Amino acid sequence: MYIKRELYKIVTEVSQTSPVIMLTGPRQAGKMTLLRHTEPERRFVTLDDLEVRSLAKNDPKMFLERFPPPVLIDEFQYAPEILPYIKIYVDEKRTRLSDVNGSFWLTGSQNFTMMKGVQESLAGRVTILNLLGLSRKEIEKDPSDTSDFLATAALPFETTKGIDDIFAFIIKGDKPELWAKPQIDREVYYRSYVQTYIERDVTAQLRIKDVGLFEKFMRLLAGRTGQLVNLASLAVDVGVSVPTIRSWMTALERSFQIILLPPYYRNIGKRSLKTPKVYFLDMGLVCYFLKLSGVQDAITSHLSGPLFENWVVTEIMKSYWFRGKYPGLYFWRTKDGDEIDLLYESAGKLYPTEIKLSSSPKREMFDTFEKLAAKSGFQLGRKKIICTSKINLPIDENSDIVSALSII
Repeated sequence: MYIKRELYKIVTEVSQTSPVIMLTGPRQAGKMTLLRHTEPERRFVTLDDLEVRSLAKNDPKMFLERFPPPVLIDEFQYAPEILPYIKIYVDEKRTRLSDVNGSFWLTGSQNFTMMKGVQESLAGRVTILNLLGLSRKEIEKDPSDTSDFLATAALPFETTKGIDDIFAFIIKGDKPELWAKPQIDREVYYRSYVQTYIERDVTAQLRIKDVGLFEKFMRLLAGRTGQLVNLASLAVDVGVSVPTIRSWMTALERSFQIILLPPYYRNIGKRSLKTPKVYFLDMGLVCYFLKLSGVQDAITSHLSGPLFENWVVTEIMKSYWFRGKYPGLYFWRTKDGDEIDLLYESAGKLYPTEIKLSSSPKREMFDTFEKLAAKSGFQLGRKKIICTSKINLPIDENSDIVSALSII
């Protein structure tokens, strides 16, 4: 069963204006399935095939003659040697005023070294899109519009669903195969995913000799989801050096397993210097490492709040990424302990959002937003608290309590 992806529309539109589309994301997110359903007649080749990969690496010119555009090249990062030849093809076609848009579709699961090659070889010729696993909207075939919802008023909404339904999404994870084939055992699937994909992509790239230590690191990191990254603490608990932990974190981020949410400061330069928060991009993977096997296990876990927060942040990221947009998202925290989970910056305004595992958050929670305005000097836009409420409830002309199931 194919589940239609939101990014389908963007791929179709971008292919009319860009010579090269690069679709990146974690393994098993459905990149190849999306592109092959978008244009079934397009020529297809995968560099997972060792013979084809050898040709692409050793004779890229011959490779492109054998597989001419329009072509879909899967796992292209295994042969970055083809990138300069793609550039030559695009530039030659452009000089002859030929229609070169949509010539090459590239997919890649690893972001370790390929981005440098893409930026150097294909600058001005490529559009980069990211595809994660399924969003809640895609799973439920929800057609609602989420255009920039952090900055807009919440639409009227009411549902009979509640916290059990939310944690059902969290436990199962976002991999399309799990939702398309309900008979697949989730535990077995994620065990295989960790061994086959994470160990192959990450540990092989980093030349990790003790895979067990890396898996221990992943389990400990899952227990810290939604928290500030403490490299020193992780290094002590895992039994490795701080530089090693830093390199492992970078590898997970580049292979689309985690995101690091930066803090917000008025001084833009500080945003890259202060401690970020870590979130996983697939909740099913988090629950696998935490050994949470069912909905009630997750709800009663001491990590239920961070799990809910992680799911909301990831769904918000998907709502933008799947429309080809990459918004500036941050969090805010003071030395006094004041904190806001998400800040969205747009057109000179800050749009603050709190995430609470509660069905009836208190109105006093909006007070933190006013502290932000006073301390930052920035003008605040619409303010939201996203929670497990079954309705959307306007608090005033500029504030909403929002059901997590209503928009994202």
